[in-house]
Formats: sequence, C-alpha cells, structure tokens
Amino acid sequence: MDSKCVELLPLVCSVLADPKQALSDDTCLEKFLDWFSALTAPDSPLLEIQPCLVTFISSVCKSKTAEPSILSFALKLTGLLAANEEGFYILKQQSILESAFEYQGWSDSCLWEDATVRSGWAHGLHSMVQHQEAMCFLFKNGLIKVVLQLQVDKSLFVASAANQLLAHILNFSELRSTCTSLGNGSRTDLREVYEDRLAAECPEWADGIVEIMKHVEDSLMSTVPFRTRQSLKLVALSLAHCQPRVREMLWQRTERAVEVLLGNGQSSLTQLFMEVLQAAARTPLFIQTNSSIVTLIESVLCTSKPTQSIPFAAGIVHLENCPQSLKKKGIGVILQPLELVTASAGLQQLHSDHHGIESPKIGLLPEGGCQHTSLEEQLSQKSSCVSLLCLSLSSITQLAGTGSLNLEIPMQSLTLSVLNVLKFCVGMSVSSSPIISVFRNLIGCSKVQKCALDTLGSLCQSPENTVFRSEVFSVLLQYLDSPDTNSTVLQKAYQVTLKWLCVSSEPPPQVLFSVLKKRLCDMRWEVRDSSLEFLAQLTSHFHKNLGYCETLLSSGVPGLSLALLTDPESYVRASAILALGHSVLITSQAGVPTSDHVLLGDLARQFVDILVQDTEVFARRAVIKVFTLWLTSPYPTEDLEEPLRTVLTQGSEDLDWEVKVHTLELAQILISQTLAESSHSTCPYAVSHAPHANGENLTESLRKLQHLRIFTVLFKGLFDCDRPVAQSACSILLSLKLALTGNSSVTESKVACDLHGQSWVEDALKKHLERLHVGAESQKSMGFVEVLSVLDLEDMQQTLGQSSDHLENSPHSLMEDILAATRISEDNALDCY
Repeated sequence: MDSKCVELLPLVCSVLADPKQALSDDTCLEKFLDWFSALTAPDSPLLEIQPCLVTFISSVCKSKTAEPSILSFALKLTGLLAANEEGFYILKQQSILESAFEYQGWSDSCLWEDATVRSGWAHGLHSMVQHQEAMCFLFKNGLIKVVLQLQVDKSLFVASAANQLLAHILNFSELRSTCTSLGNGSRTDLREVYEDRLAAECPEWADGIVEIMKHVEDSLMSTVPFRTRQSLKLVALSLAHCQPRVREMLWQRTERAVEVLLGNGQSSLTQLFMEVLQAAARTPLFIQTNSSIVTLIESVLCTSKPTQSIPFAAGIVHLENCPQSLKKKGIGVILQPLELVTASAGLQQLHSDHHGIESPKIGLLPEGGCQHTSLEEQLSQKSSCVSLLCLSLSSITQLAGTGSLNLEIPMQSLTLSVLNVLKFCVGMSVSSSPIISVFRNLIGCSKVQKCALDTLGSLCQSPENTVFRSEVFSVLLQYLDSPDTNSTVLQKAYQVTLKWLCVSSEPPPQVLFSVLKKRLCDMRWEVRDSSLEFLAQLTSHFHKNLGYCETLLSSGVPGLSLALLTDPESYVRASAILALGHSVLITSQAGVPTSDHVLLGDLARQFVDILVQDTEVFARRAVIKVFTLWLTSPYPTEDLEEPLRTVLTQGSEDLDWEVKVHTLELAQILISQTLAESSHSTCPYAVSHAPHANGENLTESLRKLQHLRIFTVLFKGLFDCDRPVAQSACSILLSLKLALTGNSSVTESKVACDLHGQSWVEDALKKHLERLHVGAESQKSMGFVEVLSVLDLEDMQQTLGQSSDHLENSPHSLMEDILAATRISEDNALDCY
C-alpha cells in the first residue's frame, strides 16, 4: 500500500461507516474488495498497519442503521482479512468475528431481511474458511445451520453463495499444520490424519459434516423441487474434491436418492442427475468393484431424451476409466440418429463392389446401443430431426480426434453414413423409406450440411478411409459446384476439401480449378471471398508440387484473381491480394514457366498503388502481409527494395493501427535479415558464429536500413497514439539497442537519423530528448546508435505495458472518488471505472 493510500484509507473508512454519507453507486465497493484481496496475502500485517479497518468493521457490524450495501461490504472484508491466521486471531481477540458472523446477532435484525446482507454474510464466511481455526469457528458457533437454511433461500444469489460455501466446507483440505507435525519421516495417509486430528481438536466438525449429509439426504428425497435441485448441485460441486471418507458418506446418501428419483421418472432433474454422475465418474468411486455408478449411467442414457443423452454420452465416453461395455453403450446412443437416418435409406452398400468392401448392412451401432422408441417419430419432425442429427454428428466430430471411435465401430461404415447424409441434403440420393419425411427435412438444410462437413473433415485422418477419397471428392465437388449451396456451407466445404487434399500425396484434380473459375465469378461476394481464401491456402500447401503449379498457372484462375483486385467489396480485394501473393511466388521456382503470367515486380508495384489509394483497411492490411510473406519465402524476391521503401513509409503513416503494426513486423524482418548479413542478430538468444561482428559490415547494414527509412518508421511508431503500435516499435528498438550499443566498432560510425526537419520529431522525439537535457544542436547531429543509448526505452516499455486506465482505476483514485461522491452531492456521479 503506497503512502497516498495509507493517508486516505482512515478517512474513507470513517466516511463509509457514517450512515449519513450514502454512496450513490455502490459498485465501487466490489472494486475496493478486489484491491483488499490482493493485499491480504498470508502473513500480511495489514490489520496491524491499518487499525482503522478493525474500527470500521466493528462500527458497521454493530450498527442498526447501516446501509445494506455497506454492511455487505464489511462482512466480505471481514472474511478477506480473516482468511490468514494472523488476521483471524486479531479479529477474534477483539470480538469482531462474533459481531460479524454469529447468527444470534442477526436473527432479530431487520437488516437480515435484505438479500444483499445475507449474500455478504455467506461470501464473507466463504472467504474466511481457508484454515483450520476458521473452520472450527464455523462449526463451534453453529453457523452450519444458518448456511443450510440459506441454501434454499428465496434469493437465488444467496442460495448459490450458500451452496458454494457448503461445497468448500466438504472439500476443505488445509493440510499445512498436519504436514508440519508429521515431519519428513512419515508416509501415513495425510487425509486420514487430517480428518482424525480435526475431529479431535473440533468435535463439532464431525457432527457438522453428519448434519450436512443428513440435510443432503433429506433434500434429495424432499417433495420440494428447489431443495432437491440445490442438493444435487451441491453433490455435483463436491464429489470430485472431497476427502475419501466424506466422499463415501456423500455418495452413499446420494446413490439411494438418485435411484429412487430415477425410478419415479423425475425428468425435470435429468440434467442435474447427469452432472452428479459425471462428477462421480471422475472419482475413485467409479472403479470400485461394487459401484453402482455404471448402472445408474446406463439407466440415464437409456431413459432420458436423446437431446440430453447424446451430449451426456459424449462426456462419458471421454472418461479415462470408462468400462468398455459402457463406452459401447455411449457410442451407440451418439450414433443412433445417424444410424436410423442412413440405414433406413437402404444406401449402405454405397459403391461397395467398386471398392471391394463388404456392405456394412446396418453395422454402425456397437452392441448394447439403447433403443428409443420415440426416436423415429422425432426424426420425422423437421426441428427435432435437425437438432438430433446435428447433435449426433457434432459428438462424432469431437470423438473422432480422441481415437475413441476406431476401436468400437467400423470407420468405413461411419464415413459412408456421413457421405449419405451429405447426399440427402443436396438431393443426390432418393429414398423409398417409410420415414421419407426425414429426407424431405434434410434437403437444403444448412445446419445439417455444416455439421456433416465438420464430421467428414474429422474423419480424413483415418487410414481406413483412403479408399473413399474419390467418393469424398465427388460429394465435395457437388457442394462446391452446386448453385444452391449456401455461402457458409460452401466455405465449410472448401475447408473440408483442403483437409482431405492435405492428407493426400496427390495434387488436386483439375476439375477443382474449373469450379474455382466459376466461383470467382459468383454474384455473391461471400462466395468470391471464400474461394480466394481457399486458393491462397491451397497454393500455400502445394507450392512445391510442380504439377499443381503448372495446372494453376494454365487454368486461368490467376487472371481472374487479378481482375478481383478491383472488386467493389473490400473483403474480396483483400483475399485477392493474399491469393495472388501466394500464387506469384510459384513462378520463382525452377521449372515453372513464367511467360504470360504476372511477375512479382509488376505485382509489387500494383500492390503499392493499392496501399496508397484504397480507402478500405482490409486491402491495405493484406498488402503489408503479402510483402511480409515475400520477404520470408525461400524463393528469390529481387527488385523489392524500392517498393519496400514506399510500403514502409506509407504503412507507418496509415490511419489504421493494424496496418502500422504489420508495417513494424515487416520492418523487424528486414532488420533481422539485413543484420544477419553482417553476422549480427537482434535476437538476444541468437548466437553469432563470428566472435565479433565486423564493424564495417554492421555500419553498412545500418546505412541500408536507413535507406529503407526504417529508423524513421521505428521512431514514428514509438510515439504513436495507438498503444499496440508504440509497444511494437519500442520492442524492436530495445532489441536493436541491446544488439548495437555494446558494440564498440559501431558506436564510432555516424549513421545519422535525419532528425532535423521531421515534424513528428518536433512533436515527440525532440521533446523527449530535451527532457534528457540533450540540446537542439546535438539532436541534429546525433546518430541512430546515440539516440538509442540516450532514450530510456526500458522505462517506456514498462509504461506502455500498463493499461490505459491504470491511473483512473488505481486504489488511490478509487478512494478519491468515494470521498468526492459522499462529500459534495448526489449530483456528483461516482466514476469508478
């Protein structure tokens, strides 16, 4: 706590304790608590340094006229201060804890009727119970009865706070004193020693835990739904972190109640049952010999609604110790909607003769899958059909990456089923199934299409599916070529096509470029944009494949991309720039013909014009990214020096902060490459092979950077009004300072910064140097290295790292706001953010 806060805190405490000084906005109190939580570290002497806090808490807790918000703040503050043992003893000796938390003092008070006060009481107690002494205080004073009452409070905020406190009590695991007393020579189970010791020192603890258990058991069997729900939530919160004995007690009471509730068909509680069972399955209870958890999970899987059971099954299958039988049943639940849709269509034999694969014949479901009698009826209704199929497909997508599916079901059958769904959605397959309405529901359904495409993309890594690549591309090309394909579905189809192409050693089929030419002329700008994005990604992946390069350059696609540089939609122009940036690089490879194609130098000049003239930021950002791509590519990129000078200058003067940041990234690459030529590096972790960098080479490199105007770009960025720009420039200058200022050979060279006559220098850098007592004449003749040595870049970096509102949100500013709000008038609005 700094001196200004130390001075103001007593005054603020006295103002808050005065019932006549009401705050017009009490949100600042939560911010005040955040500050105190950072101050109340273990062994913190805060209460000894600031006795005004004790006076404030005592005054407010004993007051009969305190504002509820102030009283709630005081209770929460008490809990924070008592969270460490030293603070707990100080407050206990002065009877502050009794005033704050003993229920007898509150039971007759009208203040307790305010939910804000009850919530503050629960939160304060929760903060305090972090050590054994506080836990004993809670039990010895009978506070557990109050917490149990608040668990079913009429205020949901209070009930939630009480439930969190109860879970914290059940999960209490403060073992520090026990570990200390045991020493290093004991291998005793610390949990058992902890429980025995706490029970011996605080007999009320064992009684209190039993009381909580009985409350949970009674609530679970209660006819009051809210009581049951709250206790189910408590069990779900507590099971995973309880001590072994407590967990056994809690599960014994929960197990019987859940069995009864499931038998009574309590469907409104199904989601909470699932949360409890998932929590139990993550504990050692799951693998016990006589555990009923597996049986209960199977019961929930087979009796709950498919919209609930499918996500639940996905979570269960992921469990590390999930028994094989349960995993099969869970996967069966997940796959069932997909199985019913595809099996009923009679199309499972999809090209089986061609591939030499035996027809799966409804073999998608593993044995033991649950049967839902109402599932077919739900699939015949459009809304439920779409939601069920999307849930099934999304869960399959999640499981495909974990390897959980491969051992349980034939991946080829699954791939064929997903392809069938995609075919139904575009009308490629017609069915005579009794549930023909299912297929009417799927035709043109973009939600199912996107989910099925995601699933198909997740299956591309399976080696079993290599035989289906031609079939997969046939379906995907249908989506890419169809005029009815939704633009967002088309974008997803591009992504999946790229995934399947990337796992293949063969280049894309030529027909794909015909589809791209068609799509680049589409009336919808979203389609043109996603097509160009796909082209850029495709070229980035296959740029080393000469067959791909020759096919692309002869396809006419680059010419259409060039025409889209003048597209009316800025997103499309930006994507065209990136696609052409990737495409032009392949002409630099040996063996790739360059005649009749745009060359890098010509394209660079065209991009510079876009950077200067385009009024939309997306295209300008793309230009900088492409120049960065070119500089970092392994292919020769000659004739870029002059365009780069313009790009750096224009990019540093752009109105968009992202363009300026990308320009600085470009400058960093140029600096690294240029200094690397002189065996020097700006990276502090890089190790040069030469023992000392050659002074002449280094000076020449600096002159080259000066010719590119990089120093001007860096200093301009350093004093930019956008903080990300200034941070980036400061970081680059710091790396240069570390690399250059310690080199004696370069300090003698005069690489001038051309500081004279720069308007931005007069407004920023010149003033900064004047504060460092550097005269005007000296500024004109200073070299770049000298400027680096003079500037306190380390301090500037630290300042830039602070949030823009660090002064306004400081504790000192907050206290001044509180004083101003209470002293002046209600019209003075409190500004704490």
